[in-house]
Amino acid sequence: MAMTIPRTNHEMAAIVDQGIAIAEQTGYGQGYVFMRDHNVPLAVVLRVLSEPEHRRKAK
Repeated sequence: MAMTIPRTNHEMAAIVDQGIAIAEQTGYGQGYVFMRDHNVPLAVVLRVLSEPEHRRKAK
């Protein structure tokens, strides 16, 4: 069982959650662009888009 680190940047978490929703509705490319344009670190974007089973639950 993987241990998650508690979120400390809730604004960034909201952007990531919105980017995931965009990716699921209109395609992963659009979700990527949204998160990139909102300065989400590339490593985070790649992880949340390529490993959905490891995502945190949206709040």
